[in-house]
Amino acid sequence: MSVKRERSTRTRAKLLRAAAEVFDRDGFAGSSLTAVCARADVSKGALYCHFRSKEALGVALIEGQSLLWHRLRDEQLAVEASPMQALIAMSFEFVRRLDSDLTVRVSAKLLREAVFFDVAAAAQVVGWIAVVRDLLSQAQERGELRPEVNVRHAAEQLVAELLGLQFVAQALSGGADLRARLARVWKASSRCLVTASVYETLRFE
Repeated sequence: MSVKRERSTRTRAKLLRAAAEVFDRDGFAGSSLTAVCARADVSKGALYCHFRSKEALGVALIEGQSLLWHRLRDEQLAVEASPMQALIAMSFEFVRRLDSDLTVRVSAKLLREAVFFDVAAAAQVVGWIAVVRDLLSQAQERGELRPEVNVRHAAEQLVAELLGLQFVAQALSGGADLRARLARVWKASSRCLVTASVYETLRFE
């Protein structure tokens, strides 16, 4: 990588981190590009080389979340023998990142903003369904799923449940009980998806 490209990559990363911090502190509507530039210690000219608007910064943060799902899938498959267990573990690791990773938390918040829901939600949901469907397909190949399970329908249903769970937990407890709610959903959903012998081996934590 050339020195110029390396500098550009660092500047882009600084801007995304600064945007996440400013959006988290001020909310998206209450934030400004001036504040983002000040936080990143870059000029507006440098910002416009990477992002044409505040909305473009938000979309870039949201798109990073879809890449995260792919990374989490690969990480869990590397340590879990069961694809179904990897799927469950991946969802819990994502919830942990919501608590511990500012960028993940802010991108999840941004997706609930009307302006981003209209332009980014479809691509995000399609991407998440693809990751879940991939893991379910692997589970099916290993004989973990019940024979009547339709992988495509199950993937769409699981993503709907997981997204809805985030909204409900945020509305009712500020997200404090999201892990407990996630465990309850997995215990109920998995019983309908996997064979009885596989269900007995799954960890819901």
